[in-house]
Amino acid sequence: MNKIFTTICALIFILPTISAQQQEPGDRQSHQVVVTIPDLAIIGIAGPEGNATTVNLTPDISNLEAGEKIDFGTASNNALWLNYTSIVEKQGNGNSPGKTRKIKVELENNMPNGMDLFLEVGPVNSGDGQTGTAKPEKIALKKGPSTVVENIGSCYTENGEGKGHRLTYSLGIKENQLDKVMAEAFSVQVIYTITEN
Repeated sequence: MNKIFTTICALIFILPTISAQQQEPGDRQSHQVVVTIPDLAIIGIAGPEGNATTVNLTPDISNLEAGEKIDFGTASNNALWLNYTSIVEKQGNGNSPGKTRKIKVELENNMPNGMDLFLEVGPVNSGDGQTGTAKPEKIALKKGPSTVVENIGSCYTENGEGKGHRLTYSLGIKENQLDKVMAEAFSVQVIYTITEN
């Protein structure tokens, strides 16, 4: 009985000591980490071997016979690709989606009389994040912006030829204006801009 009493007393004295050792606070240091994510919008045009190149458009007249209509739609080029990287600002509080961006395109000067320059932007084929949605229709470019890609969030398309959106250019004649088309060589500048909605 004495042995049991001694064991119980020993346990009564040892348990608080073990408990006190487990509850002792350790030495602790802390510091703050400030993370800044930039608002970012970069756009680029890539062609063969990664370079943006001049697009050459000439209708195919190699098999044209006298009296036939010239098919200006044969003047087509799809060698260039639209690439972009975007980090958008937070919008509102909580888990609401961020702001979005869009890409607009325009001509620096008007096309010559009777002519149209058409652009078709293909769906994005690479990258990650909220890449944009291309307008599905072919548009006639003009002096003044037209939206061709919208709903761009934080994303990237990857860089270079074969990445992002394929750009297809083609020529056309305005309806009933073939008489205004003249044999000449001319160039127009196509300008792409990424902006917030």
